[in-house]
Amino acid sequence: MAYEPEIEDIDEEVDEFEPANEMDEEELHGYVSTLLEDAINYCDELGNDRVTASKYYSGHLPKQDDEGRSGVTDFSVRDTVHSILPSLMRVFFGTKKVMQFAPKGPEDVLPAEQCTDYINHLILEKQPNFFNTMMSVFKDALIRRTGVLKFWHEETEKVTTSTFTGLDEQQIQILAGEDTVESVEMEQKDQTQEGVPLFDVTLKRRVKEGNIRIESLPGEEFLISRTAKSVEDADIVAHRSYKTISELVSLGYDKDELEEFAGTEESFSNNQEYMNRHADNATRSHQNMEPNSRKILYCESFCKIDRDQDSYSELLRICTLGTAHKIVNVMPCDQIPFVLFTPDPQPHISAIAGASITDIIADIQRIKSAILRNVMDSLVMSVNPRLMVLEGQANMRDVLNTEVGSVIRARTPNAVSQLEMPFVGGAALPILSMLDEIKSTRTGITKASQGMDSENLQSATRLAVDSTVKAAHAHIEMIARVFAETGLKPLYKGILQLVCKFQDREKMARLNNQWVPIDPRHWDSSMDVAVDIPLGGGNDLEKMQFLTTVAQKQEQLLQQFGPENPIVNLRQYHSTLSRMVQLAGFMDPSVFFTDPAQYQAPPQEPPQPTPEEQYIQIQGQKAQSDAQNDMGKLELEREKMIRLDDREKDRIESQAQLSIMEMEAKYNTTMDGAKVKAIMERDREQMKQNTQLLQAQLAQAQQQPQMPPQMPPEMPPQFPPQMQN
Repeated sequence: MAYEPEIEDIDEEVDEFEPANEMDEEELHGYVSTLLEDAINYCDELGNDRVTASKYYSGHLPKQDDEGRSGVTDFSVRDTVHSILPSLMRVFFGTKKVMQFAPKGPEDVLPAEQCTDYINHLILEKQPNFFNTMMSVFKDALIRRTGVLKFWHEETEKVTTSTFTGLDEQQIQILAGEDTVESVEMEQKDQTQEGVPLFDVTLKRRVKEGNIRIESLPGEEFLISRTAKSVEDADIVAHRSYKTISELVSLGYDKDELEEFAGTEESFSNNQEYMNRHADNATRSHQNMEPNSRKILYCESFCKIDRDQDSYSELLRICTLGTAHKIVNVMPCDQIPFVLFTPDPQPHISAIAGASITDIIADIQRIKSAILRNVMDSLVMSVNPRLMVLEGQANMRDVLNTEVGSVIRARTPNAVSQLEMPFVGGAALPILSMLDEIKSTRTGITKASQGMDSENLQSATRLAVDSTVKAAHAHIEMIARVFAETGLKPLYKGILQLVCKFQDREKMARLNNQWVPIDPRHWDSSMDVAVDIPLGGGNDLEKMQFLTTVAQKQEQLLQQFGPENPIVNLRQYHSTLSRMVQLAGFMDPSVFFTDPAQYQAPPQEPPQPTPEEQYIQIQGQKAQSDAQNDMGKLELEREKMIRLDDREKDRIESQAQLSIMEMEAKYNTTMDGAKVKAIMERDREQMKQNTQLLQAQLAQAQQQPQMPPQMPPEMPPQFPPQMQN
């Protein structure tokens, strides 16, 4: 018998899963403070480099220590930035839609087009001074490596007052029932309307409006962890700035709580960039300001923190006050509202550690500045050579007097003589040209590309000039493409998410010169953004020539095969014409050409009738008029017969009664009234039948359809009798 172990029922106690303790306020504050302090130190370190770059741009290089030496400075950085900046602004602020939302399916084509128009409308038209904002960002990127944009949704309240006169109580109730009405003031008038009292009413409305805001941030206000390779993978991204007590109160913070942070502490004291920019008021005491104008350090941070300890990090928006970073607001969010622009991003390193134009040509500016200073010193010394004076043989005051034509008093003829100082600066000029060529190679900006090198343009072939110009354009277009992919693309996607999140009702917007309803609730907030910037596509003249050729081919196809053909349609032809107008510099192509999709054909006038149709129409009108006349005559006859019938009956009855009375008196007899009455009834019935017959004929004539008149038969030509034989 096999051994069978005893099986005992064991009650296992299964512990229910208990989530770990949530991170308390002190732990959260410690974690956020550590990240912020490291990001601030990193920002201050980069601030020194940005200060140096700003000095190169403004030409404030150190001068020679020797007294009397030249301090001239080359402006290679400034000149190069100003050569690139106009092309960049033309790319992004031309008439062409550089950023377009891409549909995910056929059902998203029309929403994607409307979304593109609406987001461009919000960014390019609704933003105050957006051109200056983007120019600031581009200059920061070209000069100081990184430009920063911040975008957010802002709720604002607008209070308006309206006055109405002569309203009754019912009208006042209708106005007061609006949701936006905050207060109603009434004053009864002396006059009334049909006994109803009238009032003068003043309404105060408070309307909340939501707007998209975009702002360019100075470098010292933007904080990011030093190990971050992008904004998305950063441990912390923050915006630090000074805000007044009034501004913080408008954001919902308690004024009494803010008082402890309103002091004289200087939070940017270690940032050289901020100190240089605010040199005049960097040490200004906050206590000397109006109480509500005192400033407090306000930091808005975005961190990925596993606060609930569930092994998943959540994106949190954490607001702090003061240098101690006291947390005053914590709330979850779904996006980081910052985008970065870097002309030459460096892979696998910090997100804001790219290369700028200053980094590329700073050494060239230093070398050129040194050469120019020596050249100028040589020129000055050759023009004003040094003098050799025999000691005691000339008056030194006269020697040192540089006035033109002044006299030098000397005891001997050769007491004062000039030392030969030839100009040797000309030997350095080829080196300056060589440095310019090196700069052109690094940046792609040449005199030929700017149209300023007339000698080379005249001597070189067209192919060579085009190659030079295209090389310069390729550099600029590459920078534009990098800005679009790394900066504007996330900007457009972020604003789309804000619009889909906060615009919860339909709005009317003026897009493409038409007022259209916009309802983002039906849009896909995850639509991707396509960038339309050609690389090396030639200049505007070449594009215009190409589009002209395309338009000619389209015209030939439309003329040959009509507007409905499988090769080209009217909308494609309109697109070609619109691009040509935009390349010519006109903002609105609709001034010149109407979009076929928006064209509404006017109602067509009926064709003019032929002579035969006119004859039939005239005959039909005549037949209709005759029928109406006939029916009118029948109606009159019917009414006449009815009236005659009644009168005739009365006349016959009266005459019959009179005849009976006469006959009875004449013959002294009695007539049978029943027989006479029967005869009269017979005659009356006959007259009634005649009337009904006439009415039936009239009804049949009204119901009978009118036959269209026929053309008269064509008669053979009539000839005179002498010609018939």
